[in-house]
Amino acid sequence: MKAYGFNLRQRILASVLVFLCCISSVYSDTHKQFFRHDGSEITYYLKQRGGKNLLVLIQGSDCNSIANNKFVNETFSDIYPDADVLTVEKYGINASLPWSDAVERSDCPKAYIRSDTPEQRVKDYIQIIGYLKNQSKYNKIIILGGSEGAVVANLITSQVNYIDRTIALNGGGRYFADDVIHSMKSEVPPEHINEAIKGFREFQKEIRAGNHVGELEMSNHGVNWWKVSLGINQYKVLSQTKRPILIIQTLNDNSVSVSAAMEMEEQLKKDNITFYQYPGLSHGFKDREDVLQVTPIVEDIKDWLSRASG
Repeated sequence: MKAYGFNLRQRILASVLVFLCCISSVYSDTHKQFFRHDGSEITYYLKQRGGKNLLVLIQGSDCNSIANNKFVNETFSDIYPDADVLTVEKYGINASLPWSDAVERSDCPKAYIRSDTPEQRVKDYIQIIGYLKNQSKYNKIIILGGSEGAVVANLITSQVNYIDRTIALNGGGRYFADDVIHSMKSEVPPEHINEAIKGFREFQKEIRAGNHVGELEMSNHGVNWWKVSLGINQYKVLSQTKRPILIIQTLNDNSVSVSAAMEMEEQLKKDNITFYQYPGLSHGFKDREDVLQVTPIVEDIKDWLSRASG
């Protein structure tokens, strides 16, 4: 944008002031540092809006910075009134990593590939949310996660007693392995699918047996991520929860197993868990014409939160 009538010095000063203003608004109160057991620092962003509540947003498993995830930040930041917004980066990632839609990227940080797991993400979030909770600043804490972020949100809710409401979007069913096979069936030619599934099952056994030490990298994830992800029993996790949870599953999802998610829904039968289904929508909430249809879902989330809080 042109700044007519400004000399160079004025332009530089104006740019600095705008930058500082944005930083103080979006990343304010992040001077408090948090560290993991290995000494690495947890990068997080607390968007302070003078809220009496805290909304926590958790992205999926991709190798991207949450700070650069416009979809998550712009779509879900206003689902709950009067709320500050907390997001937390994964191990080894910060805002300097540019956004990429690639399934695998060559610039994915090695520290992330080596150390990121859903379990580590849960620990990071709990450390920061717990601190904010102990400051007695927030009346209610709401968490929302999508894809792997949904699983992380459910894990957090099962491990602490101070999450008031949880929204889990397209988190799949009981086991991650079912999601992998479901995804393979949508991508691998029919004549090769049986061989591909057999290969994955062998890989799964190798991971479970601990035969891979540290050399493995698949889909920008290392052996620790695969071991933890394949070991999560989401049915067991959700069975341990007591606070209200809204589970959203789109029915044209090629990334997670819809049938496994529906089976888990039938088996759970818990009064604190509500299931919403959306026919014809993909994992990214697009219809068959590739048009984004997330607005009705956001409105349903807002409605559920207002009723669950009432």
